[in-house]
Amino acid sequence: MKKRMMTIAALLAITTMTAGGFSTAVYAEAETEEAPAEMPELVSEEVDGGVVTTLTVGNNDVLVYHPTPNANETSEVKTTCTAPVFMYFGDGKFDAQTTAAKAQESGLDKLAAENGSSVVFVNPSEDTWTDADAEAYGAVAQAISDSSTDVSENGIIQSINFMTKEPTQSIVGTQSRIYIYAEGSGVDYIAANAMKTVEATTFWGGTVNVTPAGITVIGLTNAEGVEENDIPVVSIGGDEEVNKVLEEKCGSFQAEDTADFASEFSDVIGKNRRQAGVLLPIHDYAEEGIIEKVETFTVKTIEDNGSEYAGTEEHPVSVLTYYAEDLDVENGNVPLVFCFHGGGNTALFEAQATEWPEIGKENGFITVSVDLHYPNCSAGEIIELLDQLKEEYSIDSSRIYASGFSMGGCKSWDLFEQYPEVFAGLAPMDATAEPGVDSYGNEVENVNSDMITPVFYVGGETSPLPELPCQDAKVVNRVANLFDVNDVTTEYTCSFDDAANWANTIWGIDGDEVYQVTDQKAFLDSTLTVNMFKSEDGKYYTALASASNQSHEVYARNSWAAWDFLSQFSRNEDGSIEISEVTYALPSDDGEVTSNQYNLN
Repeated sequence: MKKRMMTIAALLAITTMTAGGFSTAVYAEAETEEAPAEMPELVSEEVDGGVVTTLTVGNNDVLVYHPTPNANETSEVKTTCTAPVFMYFGDGKFDAQTTAAKAQESGLDKLAAENGSSVVFVNPSEDTWTDADAEAYGAVAQAISDSSTDVSENGIIQSINFMTKEPTQSIVGTQSRIYIYAEGSGVDYIAANAMKTVEATTFWGGTVNVTPAGITVIGLTNAEGVEENDIPVVSIGGDEEVNKVLEEKCGSFQAEDTADFASEFSDVIGKNRRQAGVLLPIHDYAEEGIIEKVETFTVKTIEDNGSEYAGTEEHPVSVLTYYAEDLDVENGNVPLVFCFHGGGNTALFEAQATEWPEIGKENGFITVSVDLHYPNCSAGEIIELLDQLKEEYSIDSSRIYASGFSMGGCKSWDLFEQYPEVFAGLAPMDATAEPGVDSYGNEVENVNSDMITPVFYVGGETSPLPELPCQDAKVVNRVANLFDVNDVTTEYTCSFDDAANWANTIWGIDGDEVYQVTDQKAFLDSTLTVNMFKSEDGKYYTALASASNQSHEVYARNSWAAWDFLSQFSRNEDGSIEISEVTYALPSDDGEVTSNQYNLN
């Protein structure tokens, strides 16, 4: 097979989003003749229980205490995109020894170790916190990277920014889970500069929401700078009048006489994450009655693998497997849904953000979230992984599905093109390659041309990346190919060059049936408009959806809507599609579409 080098444009299409902004993942495949920039030497010191690395961010020194052993290094699956960042603002300046002592005394070292992260101590530019440090929190928050593909050491990623070609040093963790602890002059600083909506400038020139997901303040006596916010706040030993202000202005409030960071984290502070600025609950699978298993399989490396494993005989694949506690996965003949994360992302995050485990619990299927499928697994290796899963679980071969975000969406299209006979339905989201080209940039032989495969595709209307036909010609080409394969009655003849004159400004043409689903739980300003297109047999196998006010993001609403559509389909042994009656979990806004009655007539 012919290998093709990815261009910068292609790389832009596979970056991920974090807390509403782009991940700082850096891909080394960019076309450049320039010699790599020289990395600065890290300033690190071994201390009791771990390593402290000192970085300079803006005008402030930042000491990153990385406890060892640490889940970031020991876990079978990557933890970067769900790893919380515990950020500490003290009365004055910390050094390596006092950093380690404070982390251990507070118990934050254990929380960081268990969650694959570090405790980040931010020093004021002078001896104490002043107005001169107003931008410090935002700058440090922006220095956090959740990239799963960059190599880290002691909680620090060193990489080359593929846009500026400059070396960067980032703190491992996710901007969606920043938890702040403050005391002394640091507590007044945080009250004035972080108890509000905080935006930081990205290297793309835009902004990213880095509002903390939780704040613990010790001995706060001045709340004048606190603005209305949704942040969960714990006040320890706080002034009574100040606590009244916090209770009134903050998202939730809890007063304590003494500090117990571990219990406060498990009970209050650590229960939420952010996405695109919105505070969302973190799913606790044990509390929800869902089993979560980390499993590692070994698959044979096949020719189309474009990763570091290319040329090897075999390689490991780690997955997270989810199913309801009362689901009989040994004898029940249950459906299975693969979910694939975006480039630079992780299986843990994909499961958390998409809610496929929750959908599986409600509907009796197994969810398998594949870690580092990109760049490590080709489509053929996913099929071998499926064969091994069938040996362990009782899987209904007629009801196997897959969905993915960004590069995971491309992986879903790979399966559509190369192994359609395996799947009863696919839900690629927020990305596509050109038809006939896989997610490695390889040209594909024997592409599916006539096996009807139910597809529910979603693209974000405000994404800066090419997700919809109105945004890029390759998406136009993908839709035309999908129409041909699924034998859609209406011929798709739209040209990207003529997009300004399209009757439907997003897809070019209207669906034969159209309905809308507005997000009722999280992103309340986002409406999913679903265009369904009829095939020659009179059935609907093709659903194309656009999400308003959605950038390059994972919205759980889209997964629920995808399952509503895909769950009606099963694949018979002869390759044909069978349709069963289903009731929608997310009926249309107007109440007209509550089931798949449109396919039962």
